[in-house]
Amino acid sequence: MEKKNTLKETNLAYGGQALIEGVMMRGQEGYAFTIKKQDDSFYKEKTDYIPLGKRIKFFGLPFVRGVLGMVENLIIGTRVLNKSAQIAFPEEESDKKVSKVTVFFMVALALGFFIVVFKLIPYLAAGIFPVNMNQEPFLYNLIAGIFRMAIFLVYLILMSFMKETKRVFGYHGAEHKTIRAYEDKKDLTVENVKTYSRLHPRCGTSFIFIVFLITIFVFPLISLFYNTQVWYTQLINIQGFGKIIQQLIQVLTQFFIGLPVVASLSYELLKLSGKYQKNPIVKIFIAPGLFFQLFTTNEPNDTMIKAAILSLKMILGEEKPEAVRTVGDSFGAVPGLATGVLLLPFFILSA
Repeated sequence: MEKKNTLKETNLAYGGQALIEGVMMRGQEGYAFTIKKQDDSFYKEKTDYIPLGKRIKFFGLPFVRGVLGMVENLIIGTRVLNKSAQIAFPEEESDKKVSKVTVFFMVALALGFFIVVFKLIPYLAAGIFPVNMNQEPFLYNLIAGIFRMAIFLVYLILMSFMKETKRVFGYHGAEHKTIRAYEDKKDLTVENVKTYSRLHPRCGTSFIFIVFLITIFVFPLISLFYNTQVWYTQLINIQGFGKIIQQLIQVLTQFFIGLPVVASLSYELLKLSGKYQKNPIVKIFIAPGLFFQLFTTNEPNDTMIKAAILSLKMILGEEKPEAVRTVGDSFGAVPGLATGVLLLPFFILSA
């Protein structure tokens, strides 16, 4: 009976994240990651973890699960990313143990960078045009949205040229290729995985694009709300600083209140786009997100693909974490393994 219910699931079960010299894969009941060590062996680890949305029904509801999933992915992703650096480059990490406090400040710094670069700067930049943010909120946010997209594109291009990120983007490509092969019910071999595209419609890069797009329509509603508040409209009377204070209030409101709403909507759209990715209209919708992935993924080498395969196989129960593997191993299909593997729901990471 349990298998019959699981068979009804769509092909949104698995996804992952690129790490330092490795790949993490997540499933409904846990996550696993594989890291290439300097001696050309693989470090493998699997952790049982049931998302809060699966344990408490309310947190698994549409338009609620997206925000909670983002927080969970941020916590897990940051922890595993830090551990991957320690495993891949132990000599560099030995003298600088990263505490939980340090990780907290790293995340806080990243969030601050996001607010300034992708929220504050575009919003202030829109002010150079003769458009009033209070009287014409939709036009003002459209201009800010265009600036945000342009900054995001420049950011991705610069990242793609950085030597330190090129290999990470290779592992990102390996993750996508492996997921595509799995969703196509192919045996998880290096040869099979190589044939698939390094782009995937449910990637976190596509998620960010959808978020930026929806903000253009949602954020003006915040402006309309503030326009009805007397205390807010009177702030403009503060000589020299009134408009800046109003802009800061709107930016902070958009980030802490508007962005969770937008993220929830974006998550549901991302799941739908992945489910109906072959639909001609949906293809047009997801095309910009795939374009951005050209800068966040590279074609992986065999070692990168092997790391992705091992991680996914651990999630599927086809690979034991304690089994010794090296980059020279060849991975074939598991004898007697059914070509179709049950697919389970999965939350896509936005990293």
